[in-house]
Amino acid sequence: MQNANAIDGSKIRTGESNAIDCIQAKDHSTGRTEIASCLRVAEVAQVRVAAAESSIQTAYLSVNDKVELDVKYADELGYTFSEALGVAPVKIETNYPDVLSIVMPRDVNGTYGAHQRFVLQARSHGTALVRLHINHPSRKSDFIMVVSVGARMYPRDVVIHSGQHLNFTIIGDRMDAHGPGQWLSTNEKVMHVNQITGEAHARGEGIAEVIFKGPNLKLRTTVNVLKVNQIVVDAPAEILTNVAAPPDGYKFSVKLSDSAGHSTESSVNQINAPFDCKVEPSFVGFVEPWSDRAVKKSYCVFHPYSPAQLLPVKSNPKDGILHISVRANLKEDSMVTGSAHALFVKGFYIKEPGMLNLTPSCNHSVIIIGGNTDVELFWSAKDLMSVSLVDTNENIGGPSQIVYRVEALKRQPFADKVTIILPATGQTEELEVN
Repeated sequence: MQNANAIDGSKIRTGESNAIDCIQAKDHSTGRTEIASCLRVAEVAQVRVAAAESSIQTAYLSVNDKVELDVKYADELGYTFSEALGVAPVKIETNYPDVLSIVMPRDVNGTYGAHQRFVLQARSHGTALVRLHINHPSRKSDFIMVVSVGARMYPRDVVIHSGQHLNFTIIGDRMDAHGPGQWLSTNEKVMHVNQITGEAHARGEGIAEVIFKGPNLKLRTTVNVLKVNQIVVDAPAEILTNVAAPPDGYKFSVKLSDSAGHSTESSVNQINAPFDCKVEPSFVGFVEPWSDRAVKKSYCVFHPYSPAQLLPVKSNPKDGILHISVRANLKEDSMVTGSAHALFVKGFYIKEPGMLNLTPSCNHSVIIIGGNTDVELFWSAKDLMSVSLVDTNENIGGPSQIVYRVEALKRQPFADKVTIILPATGQTEELEVN
């Protein structure tokens, strides 16, 4: 390090502002020296309010609510200091103390860790400004925060795509505090709102305001409705099968975008998915649209039929591997569509599962396997029992199935099992033989 900064044991003592120094580290085993870290020294020039590790400039509170916030110190470029313990005195004030009060809890040093902490408490309805500024020198910049106390509309500043539905509601106060009201839209061609329930339907591209009018309250927010020109469907990474399929189905993600390819994902939790889903060929299962409101993502969810339910393919009833297509169509405009392809491997089923009992009077039985018949059979007692393919149903339109004959070769008691494996998926079934 240069003279501007110095290492004092395990600490670094900084020198002049705007100095940049680097720390060199030497590997004693190799003698190699490299730069381990660099240090830039700057002055505190800004203060910011932080909550949940992010800076905020607007807060909404109900009457009597409290919120605890931290003061972070930053340089003139906006980079926050990791350690600025009491480095600069900060004054916090509000223009309407009857609406909002400021409480400054302090420990012995007047700070909590690296940040100064304060509490905002809502007193009455209204809007107040909170100003944070460093007492000296006067050239340091201030931080202004807007706090709204009382009822508010949710969601706010909505971005949504045409065809979607969502619910507007009033939060932050009891319903009896503001009384009944009426919902309105400034442009019904863009956004239609049910006057009583607040349920809204995005009808067309554009910007509209949604307004709530009550006896003693008037709230509004802006809604931006985007036109969807393209649907992109992505298939799951894994191979699809109808054996041990996920209980919730296979999720094909659906993304909506405009003509330039920019995503038009909604900023809110929509009530329904604005598209329909279809799977081809249709005999493999069914598909349904679904919106995950927790992560604000949409899907076409594919539910395959079980091997026993799966209808035959007339063109090739014994084909165990298929390529399926899942397609999403925009409800408002069926010409806007997208699709994805996936490999689908059918499973098999045993028509009459259970134990095979062979006797001296009847030393043979059969195993009938349906569905995907590209299976392999294994058993241990090769000298006592034989398993051989005796019949394949190749009737056009008939179910795909094969028949294996199991026969005892000697008149002596034994116990074994036939293991049936589908190599494509690893599906395994066993039959006991006595």
